[in-house]
Amino acid sequence: MAIKSSWVTAFDEIITAGVNHGLAQHTTEDEFYNGRTICLNGRHMVNFALCSYLGLELDKRLRQGTIDAVMRYGTQFAVSRTYLSATPYKELEALLEELFGGYALVTPTTTLGHMAALPVLIQKGDVILIDQMVHNSVQTAAKLVKVEGVPVEVLPHGNLELLEERINALSPEYNHIWYLTDGVYSMFGDLAPVGALGALLQRYEQLHLYFDDAHGMSWTGKHGRGYVLDKMPIQERMVVATSLCKAFSAGGGVLIFPSAQMHRLVKNCGGPMIFSGPIQPPMLGAALASTRIHLSPEIERLQKELKDRISLCNLLFKEYELPLATPSKSPIFYIKLGHPHVAAHMVKRLQDEGFYTNHAVYPAVSRRKSGIRFTLTRHHSAEDIHSFVKAIARNLPQALEKKS
Repeated sequence: MAIKSSWVTAFDEIITAGVNHGLAQHTTEDEFYNGRTICLNGRHMVNFALCSYLGLELDKRLRQGTIDAVMRYGTQFAVSRTYLSATPYKELEALLEELFGGYALVTPTTTLGHMAALPVLIQKGDVILIDQMVHNSVQTAAKLVKVEGVPVEVLPHGNLELLEERINALSPEYNHIWYLTDGVYSMFGDLAPVGALGALLQRYEQLHLYFDDAHGMSWTGKHGRGYVLDKMPIQERMVVATSLCKAFSAGGGVLIFPSAQMHRLVKNCGGPMIFSGPIQPPMLGAALASTRIHLSPEIERLQKELKDRISLCNLLFKEYELPLATPSKSPIFYIKLGHPHVAAHMVKRLQDEGFYTNHAVYPAVSRRKSGIRFTLTRHHSAEDIHSFVKAIARNLPQALEKKS
């Protein structure tokens, strides 16, 4: 089959090169998973690529939650939620509304949540503005709306001055202006200016905000409700999507709405809510167990333990004068190295020293901002972080000499 699309060809070449150099599409060889290390090619490496920031995927209560759910409801409940929802859904969504302080709709995944919400909420006569670094899943959902005749503009990352200019320019022509952005950006780990966006929301009646806070969930905010809702409780003309995977350690996603009407429209009319399968009982059981932890005082201790690791990592990078894209307040860190070959060489050197990280290249980042993305979890010890940063300091000068 001949593929003529330039982006398919480009992406295929990039990913294939990564696979050939041992940088992508690995499969772990662990018989039992401990959260801290993975086994690749017979070697154990400390895993600095995991998004389970609080380490709850190994918590005995979540494990028991999956077992209990399977024993009571089986491995699956294969019915569209338009007709029937498995029993645990009712309790889960009620607890999530308490956690988030808004109307909660559980979705099969965060990506499918975007695809359910945006085509229903955004109609002809509206316009979409997108931060260029918003997650690919949001951009994909926006394309579904664009097909229906809604204009889509991509704005430079974090440029609020330009955003306000575009709001002013577009207001006479469109009914609603939707701005789509992340809460915690998945590559660089930087944080959306939620306070400033909230001020714009108050200033411009036509503005609507849609946040993907999948990477802000659990590790911060009251009850672990995430970065966005901790800074700005749910408002009229605002929707938040987040993940029940990642730090929450279960499965699926959730949309948080300011009104029952908006919740109803997406539940009734969102394509994936009608035609996609539901979250299956094992993950519903895990989600219930995780929600109960989030609603208990224990979540504050778990958050503090992770934030102590984040602070330590920032301190060590400063001490060793290493180049972070930005000092991170989140568990996501990024080292800009420029040329893809430099990033690849650095990732391989770290693997040789026993540390697994993400090789970040186009299309995840722009071609000139290739680098290393790494994450911290509660599985990491202070010693792990010290050893990792020292390995970066040792290997970075040699990696920077690798230009081709």
